[in-house]
Amino acid sequence: MSMRVLICGGGVIGAAIAYFLSRRGVETTVIERTGLACAASGKSGGFLALDWCDGTPLEPLARRSFALHARLVEEIGNDWNYRPLTTYGGSMGLQPQGSAHGIDWLSNGVSVNQHLGSTKTTAQVHPAKFTAAMMQAAQAQGAGWRLGRVTGVVRRGPRVAGVEVDGATIEGDAVVIAMGPWSILAAAWLPLPAVFGLKGHSLVFDTGRGCPPRLSFSRSERRPVPCKHPNYSRAPTAPPMSARYRARARCRWTRPQ
Repeated sequence: MSMRVLICGGGVIGAAIAYFLSRRGVETTVIERTGLACAASGKSGGFLALDWCDGTPLEPLARRSFALHARLVEEIGNDWNYRPLTTYGGSMGLQPQGSAHGIDWLSNGVSVNQHLGSTKTTAQVHPAKFTAAMMQAAQAQGAGWRLGRVTGVVRRGPRVAGVEVDGATIEGDAVVIAMGPWSILAAAWLPLPAVFGLKGHSLVFDTGRGCPPRLSFSRSERRPVPCKHPNYSRAPTAPPMSARYRARARCRWTRPQ
C-alpha cells in the first residue's frame, strides 16, 4: 500500500509538492478551502533569479530552483508563460531622468541605469498559470483535489492519521501544511511557529500590445525611506505596475486582469 499524503493549501507550494510526490508514486490529495492559487500564489511577480542569493545559505536552493523551472518547460509544457528576462535597476526621483535602455512602458521619470540580469540569469512565470499547470500535471499522475476547510489533525496515538475537513475525516499517513499566511490557523492543532502575512498590492495594466521581456527594479527616492518596486512586462500584454507608478505609466488603464 502506498503512502497517503494530505497537503493543506492549494497554492504553488501545495501544487508543486503534489506533483513531485505523485511522480514518485505517492498518493497525494490537495485540500483547499477557496480555490487554486487564489491568494499570493496567483498574484505574485513570478520572478526567478539564478544568482541573486549567491554567498548566502539560500544559494544552492535558488540555483536549483532556477534550473528546475526551465526543466519543467520540457516536462509539463509551457502554458504558464515561462520566459527568460533582461533585468534592469534604477530609481525614480523628482526630476525626469529618462531610460538608458529603451523600456518604453516606463515613464521618463524613471531612471534605468543598471543591468542586473540577462536572459541566462533571470526569468519569469505567470504565477496563477504556473500553479494551475503544476496541479494539472499532478492530477494527471493520480493526485487528488478536494475543496474544503481543514479544521484539525486526526491522530491515532502518537501518529497522524488524517485531517478534519468540514466535519469529516480524510485519512492519511502524513500531513503537509502549505497554507501560506493562513498556516497560523494550523498552530491551533500543531506545535508550529506563528506565521503572519503582510499585505501587498499589484496593479496590472493592459496596454493592448505585447511588451518585450524586460523587468525593472526601481528605487523610489520620493518617500522619507527609500523603497524598491519591481515593474514587470508580463506576456502576452502588459506590465503589472506598482500603485505608486500608476499616474506615471505610459499606458492607458483599461481593466485589471
